Amino acid sequence: MAAYITHPALSSLSKINCNINAIYCFISFSRRISISSNVLSTSAVTTESEAAGRGVRGQRRSKRQAGEPRTERMTVDQDWTAVYPTAASFKPSTVPLPVRMGYPVKRGVPPAKKGNLELMKIPNFLHLTPVAIKKHCEALKQFCTEWPSALDSDEKCMKHFPIQVQSKEFVSAGLSLQNPDARIVTLKVKLSSLNLDDHARKKMIKLCEERYCKDTDTLTITTDSCPLRQQNYDYAMYLLTVLYHESWVSFGTNVAWVCFQRLNITPFFHFIWFLMRREVITTPRLHGNMLGYLWDTFS
Repeated sequence: MAAYITHPALSSLSKINCNINAIYCFISFSRRISISSNVLSTSAVTTESEAAGRGVRGQRRSKRQAGEPRTERMTVDQDWTAVYPTAASFKPSTVPLPVRMGYPVKRGVPPAKKGNLELMKIPNFLHLTPVAIKKHCEALKQFCTEWPSALDSDEKCMKHFPIQVQSKEFVSAGLSLQNPDARIVTLKVKLSSLNLDDHARKKMIKLCEERYCKDTDTLTITTDSCPLRQQNYDYAMYLLTVLYHESWVSFGTNVAWVCFQRLNITPFFHFIWFLMRREVITTPRLHGNMLGYLWDTFS
């Protein structure tokens, strides 16, 4: 039978290895104990500081009580421009007015201003009081120039500035402050203020059709095709420029009345037309294409 043979060198190495493993386990165990003790001491210090901050019994400090609203502390001579210096939403704590808005419940009064969303979501003019507007004017006065002394009457203003441009501003209590009608621009000018001769004036009137008022001698151009007001203003000025230059054009056209105007025989032509109309009225047999053409062209 075989017999086991043990070498003394191997046995000594195994003993040394066991001793090293035991020392390593002891060192790691001591390190774990030291780390856990440090964590426990740190948590204990934190707990003591929190307890000291909360109080003797470890309770939280009570919250600060809200004071009375600002409206109760306002004086009668309060500077309102300091309360609402710029545009802002409605603040119930700063408006000393019993404002109510909303649907009344059970036939009662509308809801009060505190926590009222109907008052907060609409625009207001609390920043545009007469006193605030006066302060704004005083601040802008140093940047303004004096009114020209030569323009001391409306007639002189119309003489030097014949073109009038009108537009509208809308204020709506809704989700949007924009209004589609605010883009419309109306331009007015008198034909007497334009540099037109007799031929150009008559052609201008013919081109404008119903936009010209004979009683006031005023041409009115209204533009609303573009989405922006500035675009409609530019378009109105463009139309006025085109009408002015087109009224001076007379050659290269097939309009018969232009030729008559260029020949300066207008009085004689009106007399001939008067005789023709009298003959047409007295003679019904003269109806036809020629009569319709003359009537549409020269009437």
